[in-house]
Amino acid sequence: MNVRPGTAAGTRPYEITRLDLRSVPGQSPLFLDFLYDHPKVLKFYPNLERELSEVANDILESYSVDRSGLCAMLETFNRALGAESETLLSIDRLRSSKCVAVMTGQQAGLFSGPAYTIYKAVSAIRFAGELARSGIEAVPVFWIASEDHDLDEVSETWFPGGADGIAGIAYESEIDDFARSVGNVSFGEPIEGLVELAGELLSDPDRAGRVADLLKECYVSGATFSSAFGRLLLRILGRQGLVLASPLGPDFRTLAAPIVKKAVEKAAEIGDSLRQRDFELKGNGYHSQVHAGEDFFPFFLIDEDGRRVPLRLDGIDLVRRQDTNESIAVSELVAKLDKDPSILSPNAIMRPVVQDFVFPNVCYFGGSAEVAYFAQNSAVYEVLGRPSIPIRHRASFTILEPKNRRTLLNYSLRFEDILKGREAVTGEIKEKFLDPETSEAFRRTRSEFEKLIDGLKARLEKSEPTLAESLTKRRKRILWHLETLHEKFLKAESFKDEVAARRLAYLFNTALPNDALQERTINFLYFYALFGDRLIEWLIESAGSDGSEHTILTF
Repeated sequence: MNVRPGTAAGTRPYEITRLDLRSVPGQSPLFLDFLYDHPKVLKFYPNLERELSEVANDILESYSVDRSGLCAMLETFNRALGAESETLLSIDRLRSSKCVAVMTGQQAGLFSGPAYTIYKAVSAIRFAGELARSGIEAVPVFWIASEDHDLDEVSETWFPGGADGIAGIAYESEIDDFARSVGNVSFGEPIEGLVELAGELLSDPDRAGRVADLLKECYVSGATFSSAFGRLLLRILGRQGLVLASPLGPDFRTLAAPIVKKAVEKAAEIGDSLRQRDFELKGNGYHSQVHAGEDFFPFFLIDEDGRRVPLRLDGIDLVRRQDTNESIAVSELVAKLDKDPSILSPNAIMRPVVQDFVFPNVCYFGGSAEVAYFAQNSAVYEVLGRPSIPIRHRASFTILEPKNRRTLLNYSLRFEDILKGREAVTGEIKEKFLDPETSEAFRRTRSEFEKLIDGLKARLEKSEPTLAESLTKRRKRILWHLETLHEKFLKAESFKDEVAARRLAYLFNTALPNDALQERTINFLYFYALFGDRLIEWLIESAGSDGSEHTILTF
């Protein structure tokens, strides 16, 4: 762990703590080796240790998409979402044949979704700036995953508050939007009530009005999940030059058509390569994110109602719709693509390949699951003869408000301590601060009992060795019962100190909700309302350079 004051001593009201991600429970072996033991995973991440200047040169040499067409599309899309001068300037920079993109992306979550969505964008913004300062012209691009059709996953978000300590807000579609791309799902009038509710849950009453107004501006009846999300993202991060992109729309589909067509023609080979990669990952003790069966096909079909229909390879020359079992020849599907590039949508494995064909991406910032995806889809790049770009782990943050800082100080806790979980920390605090006499009585009883048993055992070993052996076994059992009784005392007794109970409940609801990192649950707007635009600057300044640490900002 590394602790240091804010970036300029005396000018930032927070302390930075860096925590090795190996200290955070639940990390996969593949992800940890990706971060800390490169030689073990180099064959799955070909560019992991290459200089980015070399990668950038390779990307620029192989890039074949018409930049003027790409940037015209981006300008139209971003202007429609209310983009200001900084975003438009980034798009102009991307017109240069020497400019690369630093990409990240996420689904269009309600009210921006969990906080890590913003941290992904912060990572891309910071790194694009670092590249520019090193002489590599770069702009940050955020891919709104508007083609995804998991409406349940994006229609719910969480704020601290409510009777249970954490309040969920969910939008329920008034029509059957199952399997439709979320970018095409529009809000009805109920969104207005959810905006009001979100405003009530924002953390700071004095500043919440501004954030509530942002939500009212962006989330209106008739807006889609994608358009509302994009508008909000530009209001928060547009001044940092962030460019938004979406795969929906004929212009993008036309730009992506060559790589999509090639992947359809090589679908069987892609499936074989993925299965071989899966075998290699398992042989090295790792897992794969996507199971590629014998019928794997890397695209969905967009049907007449705008729904994403899974497709399966049927032999080598046929593709079968999973909903109707109707088959179509691969050659016929390719012919249809020539007429209408919008009929296919890439799956999670294929999406990065499409992104890197359309954009001159020098790297992608993702979470731990996306890191695992890239271990698989580098095999797809090989089949398609495409340069595989590096993936980098996004910045990871926990934000501790002043009241949580006071709680940690009052009970001599560190952030690492709360990672043990609510139950464990509650017991420790009760033992140390709220009822130390009873806990001391338990310890004294155990110590005295062990001394008595040791004395009795010494006598028995001289006269009755078999009874001494039996005593050793019974001793373990008796001590176990005593320890269990102590644990039950710590767990069963409710806090007599109501202030302590409230403080700890708030600490865990805001810092480790559902026993997971804050960023995976809590909506970023909660903290944005508390600290305003300065928070964006502080996050960019504080983000770790290589994604191998979790950063705690304690205010």
